[in-house]
Amino acid sequence: MRDRLVTFPRHDGAFALRSAHVPACCLEGVDPASLAINVDGLALVNIVVRDGRIDSIEPAGALSTGSGYPELDVKGKMVLPTFADLHTHVDKGQTCERSRNPDGSLTGADRSTAADAAFWDADDLRRRMHFGLACAWAHGTSALRTHLINMTPAQTALTWPVFAEVRAAWRGRVALQGVSLVALSFYRDEAAATRLADLVAAHGGLLGAAVCCAERGGDPADDWTTCEADRGALLDRIFRLAKERDLDLDFHTDENGNERAKALRYVAEKTIEHGYEGRVVCGHCCSLSAQSPEDLKITLGLARRAGITVVSLPLVNQWTQDRRPGRTPQWRGIPPLHEVRAAGVPLALASDNTRDQFCAYGDLDMLEVLTQSCRMAHLDRPYEDWLMSRPQGDRVVVRAGRPIDARPPAYEALDDLNLPSGLRSFVGASAYATAEPEPETAASADGRVARLLFKGLARRRGPRPAARSTDAEVSPKRRRVQLAAYCDAGPGAWDEVVAATPSGLLRAGPWGLLGRLAGQETAVPLAGVLALGASTLAIGAALGFALGKWAK
Repeated sequence: MRDRLVTFPRHDGAFALRSAHVPACCLEGVDPASLAINVDGLALVNIVVRDGRIDSIEPAGALSTGSGYPELDVKGKMVLPTFADLHTHVDKGQTCERSRNPDGSLTGADRSTAADAAFWDADDLRRRMHFGLACAWAHGTSALRTHLINMTPAQTALTWPVFAEVRAAWRGRVALQGVSLVALSFYRDEAAATRLADLVAAHGGLLGAAVCCAERGGDPADDWTTCEADRGALLDRIFRLAKERDLDLDFHTDENGNERAKALRYVAEKTIEHGYEGRVVCGHCCSLSAQSPEDLKITLGLARRAGITVVSLPLVNQWTQDRRPGRTPQWRGIPPLHEVRAAGVPLALASDNTRDQFCAYGDLDMLEVLTQSCRMAHLDRPYEDWLMSRPQGDRVVVRAGRPIDARPPAYEALDDLNLPSGLRSFVGASAYATAEPEPETAASADGRVARLLFKGLARRRGPRPAARSTDAEVSPKRRRVQLAAYCDAGPGAWDEVVAATPSGLLRAGPWGLLGRLAGQETAVPLAGVLALGASTLAIGAALGFALGKWAK
């Protein structure tokens, strides 16, 4: 295991963890008076694990020596339950490179996501969902709720059957819930709405909608998610469909900084009116930060009465909100978390989008969500209030009483899904591992030739490349990787080149090198030449030369 943290005993029966810090709010069946709880709400305890399950939790020091159990003194390190990620989009994940958001905005994300639908088929969706869940599993998540795009009949017919297949494959490891994701205006078509509700019920999912959730959310001119004229009737339809099928509800609400966006209030009022208290979740709720103290108090009071859980998505909303060209953002894009909690409204943090058009980063790592949220929203002390807020990356994930060796899959495993269409035919990848490439590969796309050379061995095929190559070598931990990439630089050449190495595929674009070498303990600097096309050839050659010199 990872010796830099702790080494778990390998034992099929029982073992004990000594002197572990656990947030007191995570403990059940233990008398708080018997525990040493510090000022941050952390209890120092011993944990006995038997047959893969927690058998007992006792005050530190209570475990008698000579118990016969293998014992591990964790020396005050934190022990947490595995995570529940309440708001994700694993159907859209891992698509940021093939359908890029041109400006990072919410509108740009919506448009780029719509364009990416052209790539979707069952295999594409299945592999990307498996990849995301493998990341979540390795990072310590045991339950995950994903929203599934259902704006068109074709997407709906594709996403739910694939979701059901993936859910079955991960049963016993990561429990999955699915939520239908459509704009509020979708519910104007009663027949389509009824068909969607029936499909969601058949798959054991949740019904959802985006309300006041565009960049212009709250503006009467937004007839997509605000629907000023018939909003009440549309919300009534959603609640009626849910009640008839006994479905819980999960809304996207107020994902903007507009004071007029008050979807959380509208949903809370309808929740109370329909007697659906405790069965509704509202995600985002960013515009709460733009409301007056008086309006905020009214909205949060209604949300508390309705038993609504607010799920904040700080990593993504800090990325998309307050985007204006040439200007630094002036607000953090997150709801007033301290005020939400103080009002008695249930509150959670979640991952949201990862490596897609809404956020080009993220890995479904809830520990990252927690630590970054600490910085964004000042979720500092006491720790118990926010479960975990100290920056700490090392972890050991224990499943069924055994530490797992799983690591997040390499990004290279999905690189063929991001290739230009003309190159896809010669690249194959597994959702879990990247196969060793052949020593030499050549392919043609629309008359332009790409040469991918491995280990410095190649025989030239086809027209002589216009761009000269630069070989670069890096040797992290005695590993040697050699990369040489050639590409024709004729008119209209690609904006992005995908090059292959013995470790997998590396992506190179006009803004630099992106990639992660499979099997490396730490990030590895990637050096090579970028042959990017006529307009960027000089930049690519200069960068390749500089990186090649640096690597040597």
